[in-house]
Amino acid sequence: MLKITLSLGDKRLAAFESDNEEISIGRNASNDIKIDNLAVSGQHAQVRKVLNTYLIEDLGSTNGTYVNEKQIERYELLDGDRVTIGKHCLQFSICSATKQSAAFDPDKTMILDTERQRELLDKNRGE
Repeated sequence: MLKITLSLGDKRLAAFESDNEEISIGRNASNDIKIDNLAVSGQHAQVRKVLNTYLIEDLGSTNGTYVNEKQIERYELLDGDRVTIGKHCLQFSICSATKQSAAFDPDKTMILDTERQRELLDKNRGE
């Protein structure tokens, strides 16, 4: 899950949560995240989920898209990245459930703590 906080200066304007494969950002009302400001292009940027990562791409906007103060065309978002579009900031938070699912491997055997394993074996022998 992706959490996005939209702010202007120190003022928090909105918060969004999404599991969508694509999130559009821009000034037009058809966007998932609408930023009502003339410095923002109608279709400014797009976030796409690819496997367990999120990519943000500038869609040829007039004023550009910046991640952590560096202009980008396409960028893999990391937890805590700050995207600047016009004078607005979007703070991205990649929820831990997404991180955990990427690290989970169902083919690996879980290793038990030896003391706990002995307790379980002793309990089963006693039954």
